[in-house]
Amino acid sequence: MPQPEAPDDALDPLTEQALEWQVRLHSGDDDVATAQAYEAWKHTDPAHQAAAEQAEELWRTLGVALPRRRHGPPKAAIAVLLCGLGALGGVAVEPFGPPQAWLADERTATGERRSMVLSDGSQVDLDGGTSFDIVFGPDQRRLVLYTGQIYVAVHPDKARPFEVADKNGTARALGTAFGVSRDGAETGLFVAESTVRVHAADAPEAAGIDVHAGEEVTFTAARAGAVRKSDIGSRAAWRQGQLVFDGRPLKEVVAALGRYRRGRIVVMDHDLNGLRVSGNFSTADSDKALDAMAAALPIRIRRLPLLTLIQRDPTRAAP
Repeated sequence: MPQPEAPDDALDPLTEQALEWQVRLHSGDDDVATAQAYEAWKHTDPAHQAAAEQAEELWRTLGVALPRRRHGPPKAAIAVLLCGLGALGGVAVEPFGPPQAWLADERTATGERRSMVLSDGSQVDLDGGTSFDIVFGPDQRRLVLYTGQIYVAVHPDKARPFEVADKNGTARALGTAFGVSRDGAETGLFVAESTVRVHAADAPEAAGIDVHAGEEVTFTAARAGAVRKSDIGSRAAWRQGQLVFDGRPLKEVVAALGRYRRGRIVVMDHDLNGLRVSGNFSTADSDKALDAMAAALPIRIRRLPLLTLIQRDPTRAAP
């Protein structure tokens, strides 16, 4: 008689053990014996090593926001790590991670999209999980983006340049319509009309680059990447409730889905971030997008309360 399949949200035993070890190690007891036992367990088998590396990555991503655990049965350790996220009121799992974002002038909740007109007449579309401050004065118009994604149609004003800034740098509109997104450590920009000048925060003043209509670029505080052609219709499809990807890296797709899914999506293996994803998905059904990705890529999806894990599927080869 065939055995029933494990539910989609079930963790494999090794992953569960590795996560339990992480909770014990970070309980605050500074137990040398526990650390030595963990190292011995980790090096018992290559499968243990792989599970341990995934659990360590998960802890780096989520564990710093969790309270210290000093008591409790071992079998409850995994619940403390995962279910404890809910007790934090969403601090660890909602898009509004940076403290400045909590009191931002404008912000949207997970899955919420809306449009607004600024005092200068410029229109801003906000994607889910977006937050920014508005800094307008006699000689400037600036939005400071903390999380999420915006699309701006700038109202002309020669006396006051329009800029979107974040920790990675500044995008100055030269009479234009453009989109800016915060995806992890990187900032993305695409230009629908006219030109935007991008300047990385730590780059020399002369290192600014111009991005023209139909182009896009990704930049960090250190530097801007190469300017490349952009499919503006796909990049701006979220404004109509669609997520359209044509060979986009998994890391970028996960960031986009995270704006429409409560909790956190965590890619457990950094090597998976470069996998290419194509598809057209509704922002109202992130589960369908995840299922399609799992069918097309060598990955497994584990759905837990307020947490979705993307793991490598060792039985399938990369495309």
